[in-house]
Amino acid sequence: MVMEPLYKSATHKIPRTRIWGLLILFIMCSSLFGEISQSLEGADSLNVGTPFTFRIKASYSIRQVSIPDSLEDFTIIGSKQFDKRTNEWELKIVPLRTGPLSFPRLQVQPEIPAFPAEYTDGFRVNVISVLAEGDTLLRDIKPLKRYPLQAPFWFYSLLLLIAVLLAVLLIRKRHFKPKNTAKPASEPVPIRTPAWQKAIEELEQLLSSDLLGKGELILFHFRLSQVLRAFLESEYDFPALEMTTRELSIEMQRQQIRKSGEIRLWLQYCDLVKFAKSNPSAEDIEYRCQWLRQYLQSFAKLQEPESDA
Repeated sequence: MVMEPLYKSATHKIPRTRIWGLLILFIMCSSLFGEISQSLEGADSLNVGTPFTFRIKASYSIRQVSIPDSLEDFTIIGSKQFDKRTNEWELKIVPLRTGPLSFPRLQVQPEIPAFPAEYTDGFRVNVISVLAEGDTLLRDIKPLKRYPLQAPFWFYSLLLLIAVLLAVLLIRKRHFKPKNTAKPASEPVPIRTPAWQKAIEELEQLLSSDLLGKGELILFHFRLSQVLRAFLESEYDFPALEMTTRELSIEMQRQQIRKSGEIRLWLQYCDLVKFAKSNPSAEDIEYRCQWLRQYLQSFAKLQEPESDA
């Protein structure tokens, strides 16, 4: 007599068709993730201000590609969906420095919220100097020329000595001058114009100069950048007019100046026009001027006295 086992293995209870269906479903789901490819166009020979294309292709529809705020060596001038049928996303990137530069990883967000976000691979590009190819010759500086009416060096030393003697005599004369017992009349203290108000006046003068109508696009953006830099130098007491945009950004982060990220992007826009000869539209120029006016006017609200409750 053959005895049957009291229980059977669990694998005998699941039909084979269901097992194959689960395997196929697992393979289809796994193919939805991790399928990201990327490519570069126009990145073989780069100069400062030369744009190149970074294209991302995924196996799913892309909703957005996140750009980190810490991006300093590059600026993004365009980020849009290139082809919805092939799930491609295109970014226009402009380098701002020379040498080997590293571009960070970017987060790719799918349109379906249930899908996890993916990341692109970081890459490096080499940005060469803006000198013409083959122009590596270092030329000596020409010797100084003497003007026809230029005096010899000893003459200037004599003038300096005379000025020092006159200063000493004036100091001694003032020291031995009898003191006036009469109380001098108090002089009115001049009212100092706030830095934000002075910057707005300079902005209005620049807009009324009609440099854009004369085609002076680079000169207009140079003076526009000077308005903001002079305000930052007066308001926060650091040499903003003598700093590069990168140095200024580091100083603003050190002092924890509000809206430092927006200021950095605004100055990078002016640098693209001044150095990379970018040609913005009239709407873009109007938007940048309006942003600067509103930023300066915000300091007037900060300085208003608080009303009693």
